[in-house]
Amino acid sequence: MPKDFKIGMLVGLVVVFFTGLWLSTRPSLSARATMTDPENSEAEREEGIEQLSFEPNIPDSRSVETEIASDRKTVKDVKEPRYHTVQNGDTLSGISYQYYGSEHKWQKILDANRNVIQDVKNLRLGVRLIIPE
Repeated sequence: MPKDFKIGMLVGLVVVFFTGLWLSTRPSLSARATMTDPENSEAEREEGIEQLSFEPNIPDSRSVETEIASDRKTVKDVKEPRYHTVQNGDTLSGISYQYYGSEHKWQKILDANRNVIQDVKNLRLGVRLIIPE
């Protein structure tokens, strides 16, 4: 590389460094200071520059009450549990596939029916299993 190019790059880096240092030590030049400075705001109003105002995003109390009311469940909204009566050749993974579309959710059925199922591999015929949502 030519010597002049290296000197130019070095001078440019030094100028950038000292400009950043100078700006960081001047709090009156920060964006927050210029937004809250009353003299600046008067001058900007006289020039016709539109001021931006920032208001906190506080939800309307009526919308919060509506959300709370919609979250409450009524007696009609509560669904009755589904049941499955065990037939010959049924397995928990097969029942899971039948109701959930996946064989891997058999644990949900087992957890809901711990009091009825003694052996996972041998389900008793005629046992009524709860199928949780």
